[in-house]
Amino acid sequence: MSNVANDKIVDVDEAATDDQETEPTGPPEEPSSKAPAIDEPVQNRGLTGAEIWNLTNALLAWACTVSNVTLVVGTSAVILIDIGGDTNLTSLPLGTFFFGSSIVSLAVTPWLFVQWGRTYGFLLGVGLGLVGTCLGLACIAAQSPALLTLSMIFFGMAMGVGFFLRFAAMELVPPHWRAKAATLVVTGGVIAAFAGPESAQGMKDALDKEWMGVFLMTGIFNVCNAIFTLLISFPDQSVLLNPKPSISLKTGDDETRLHNHKEQDRIAFRQILKSRQFLVPMLVASLTWSAMSMPMSIVRVVMGQVGYTARQSLTTIEIHFVGMYAPGFITGTLIQKFGPQWNVLAGVLIFFVGLVFNFLAKEDDNGSVAIWMLGLFLVGVAWNFCFTAATIWTTALYKKMPRLKPRVQAANDASMFLFGGAWLVSSSFIFEKGGSGLEGWDVLNGVVVGLVALMGLLVVWDAVLAKRETTAIKTSMQAAVTEEKVVVDA
Repeated sequence: MSNVANDKIVDVDEAATDDQETEPTGPPEEPSSKAPAIDEPVQNRGLTGAEIWNLTNALLAWACTVSNVTLVVGTSAVILIDIGGDTNLTSLPLGTFFFGSSIVSLAVTPWLFVQWGRTYGFLLGVGLGLVGTCLGLACIAAQSPALLTLSMIFFGMAMGVGFFLRFAAMELVPPHWRAKAATLVVTGGVIAAFAGPESAQGMKDALDKEWMGVFLMTGIFNVCNAIFTLLISFPDQSVLLNPKPSISLKTGDDETRLHNHKEQDRIAFRQILKSRQFLVPMLVASLTWSAMSMPMSIVRVVMGQVGYTARQSLTTIEIHFVGMYAPGFITGTLIQKFGPQWNVLAGVLIFFVGLVFNFLAKEDDNGSVAIWMLGLFLVGVAWNFCFTAATIWTTALYKKMPRLKPRVQAANDASMFLFGGAWLVSSSFIFEKGGSGLEGWDVLNGVVVGLVALMGLLVVWDAVLAKRETTAIKTSMQAAVTEEKVVVDA
C-alpha cells in the first residue's frame, strides 16, 4: 500500500544527485536544445520485485483510465444521435471531453500532485470520473444531449488527471528505465482497446433504458482504477520539489529568500514556455492528438452511412485502439536508441501511410472493411510513436529544476488537450460541409494530411535550428581557443 502522506512527485535523475547539486545563482538557463539523455544510466540493473509490482499496477490503472476513454469515444456520437442530438454535433461530446482535460490540466494538476501527492491526486481523478458516470446515467434517463455533453467534461477531467500516470511511471523505476516505463504503462491501453468498446456493446441493453449500462460500466472501471492506484507505492521524496536556498540567497530573512526563490522559478517557467524546446514537443503532441482523433471521432458514423454494420465499425475502432497502445512494447527502446525526434518523423511517415488507406476506403458494396481497419490501425500506431516521443522529449525541460516539473507537465497537457479539442469539435462540421458519407470522409482526411505535414515540418525546422546552434557553439569555442593560443605565443 502506498504511503499517501508523502508520495509527492519527484524527478528520478535529481533524486540520485540531490545532495551533490547546488542551484544556480544567476538567471535561469535556457532549456537545452538536445533531446533528453535517457540513455545515460546511473546504474544498469534490472527492476526489483517492488518496482515490477508498482509498474504493473500503474499499467492496470492506466488500462482502467483508457477503458473509460475508449468506451465513451466508441459510443458518444451514436448515443448523441439516439437521444435526439443533431448529426452535425456528433463530435461535440468528444470536443467537450478534451476541453475538460484541458481545464483540469491548466487549473488543477499544477498544484494537485505537489500538495496532495500522486495517490490522492489520482483518486481525485477517479472521483471526477464518477461524477461523469452519474451525469451519464442522468442523460440517458432524461434523454438529454446537454447532460451527455456535460458528463463528457467530467470524463475528460478524469482523463486529464489519469494521463499523468505516464509521467508517474518514470518515478517508479531507475533513471535508465524511464522511457521504457512510460511506454510500457501506455501499453495498458491494449487491454482498454477491447475492454471499453466490448463492455459498451455488452452493457448497451443490460438495463431498462438503452445505453444506461454503458455509463454503469464507466463507474466499474473507475472503482477498479482506484484499487490499482492504492496498490502503488509512489516515491516518498517530496523534498525534491521544495525550494532550496541558493548560495546567493543565504543572507536576509527567510521570507525574503523564499520570495526571491519563487521569483526565480517564475522567470524560469516563463522562459521555458517561450522556448522552442517547449513549444515544438507540445505542438507535436497537440497535432498528433488532432490528427488521430478527427478520423477516430467520426469513423463509426461514416461506416454506418455507407452500409457497414455496427459490429464492423466497432471492430474497426477496437483495431484502431490496439494500434494506439500496442507499439508501447517497442517505442521506449526506439526512443532510447534513436531519440524522440526520429521517432516523431517515423510516426509522421506511418500517419501518411494510414491516411492513404483512409482515402482508399469504400462503401460496403464496393470495398472491404479490412481497408478501414488498416487505415485506422496505422493512424493509431502513428499516434503512439509521436505522442510517446513528445512525452519523453518534454522531460528534458525540467531536468535541472525539478520543482518546475508539475507546472511544465500541466502546461504541456493543457495546451495539447485544448488544441486537440478545438480540432475535434470542428471535425463533424468539416465532415458535413464536405458532403457527408465518403465525400465528407475524404475532406476530413485531407485536413488531417495538412496537420501531419505541419508536424513533420516542425520537427525538421527544430533539427535545423538545433544543428545551427551546435555549430555556432563549436565555432565560438574554437575561436576562443585560437585567441588564447595567440595570447600565449605573444
